[in-house]
Amino acid sequence: MFDFNLEFARGGAFFTSELFQLLAAGGLKQNIVFSPFSIQTCLALAFAGAQGETADEIAKGLRFVSNFPPEVAQTFQFVLQKYKDSDLLKVANKLYVQQGKQLKASYEATIKQDYNSEAESINFALSDAAAQQINGWVNAKTEGKITELVSADCFDDNTRLVLLNALHFKGSWANRFDEASTAEDDFWTSEEQSVKIQYMNQKAKFGYGYFEELNCTALDMPYKDSDLSMFVLLPQEREGLKDLAEKLKGVNLVDLAGKLNVEEVQVKFPKFKADYSIELADKLKQLGITKMFDEGADFNNLLESPEGIFVSKVLHKATIEVNEEGTEAAAATGMIMMTRMMMLPLQFQADRPFLYVIWNKKNIVFAGAFVTAPSA
Repeated sequence: MFDFNLEFARGGAFFTSELFQLLAAGGLKQNIVFSPFSIQTCLALAFAGAQGETADEIAKGLRFVSNFPPEVAQTFQFVLQKYKDSDLLKVANKLYVQQGKQLKASYEATIKQDYNSEAESINFALSDAAAQQINGWVNAKTEGKITELVSADCFDDNTRLVLLNALHFKGSWANRFDEASTAEDDFWTSEEQSVKIQYMNQKAKFGYGYFEELNCTALDMPYKDSDLSMFVLLPQEREGLKDLAEKLKGVNLVDLAGKLNVEEVQVKFPKFKADYSIELADKLKQLGITKMFDEGADFNNLLESPEGIFVSKVLHKATIEVNEEGTEAAAATGMIMMTRMMMLPLQFQADRPFLYVIWNKKNIVFAGAFVTAPSA
């Protein structure tokens, strides 16, 4: 039987790897953090109103399970329903439509039922007020972590719709780090260069693995009272991050989850904060999603009046803070054989650039790369 939930998770993991690849293409100079699920959800709201090639490109580029909107909506429900009452992960969707424009009743019903999304009228011509109202919503839904997603110059008389998704995550580690064990040490930004950063230290049982084909070790650190965890992929080489991002294209992260063993591990992990913003249009075009950005976009299932609307911007902002207690994050918008490295006790020293995701071993809600000294 076709497992829609698993296929949705695998699609999300492929999309994560592909986006990582595009973001790392020029070499990563700054820490990045983004929410694949937020980006996918925001574009799913557009997909629900799209037709023809426009819809097909979105479904293919974002690795949806099919190009049939009810099936796609069903897959989002796995996550939206699962965390509906969660204290750790809050997910919110919203649609703003230009005053005087009417959403199709069928579309409004669909996004409300399938994506828990409310629609509200707004006058985009009053761009300052519109930006303030939209940022106010994002600010509230991310617990004040993201205060400004849009600016007034994003809108004018021709703006018709703004689709939004906001995520907020705050989790405490199942195994907390003792603050007394936090100490400064070198973090290797390249083969020869290092910077001093604060490391958290502890010895405890974690999911651990060595993936020879990826040339990396993996650690899975669970959050308390939740099925969510932080999964970290640490290259063996100090400058191995780009190579790892490239190799991940041939692997699905979901398949790695089952290859970890619970081991006692001596962990040394950075304490850090990172903020990241990106306008995603160019990256989405590189993934083959072009139609929705041009005049020929087909969103005829969206508005009552058949005027041609297209997407001008896809804005995404994310933030993460990792400390001894846990993690707070917010965002708006081949077979691998495992060999056991014989080191007793096993060590996981994240003292060089690495990739991480926050997930439930299937659905990836946040992903990022830590490459340099954290911003204060």
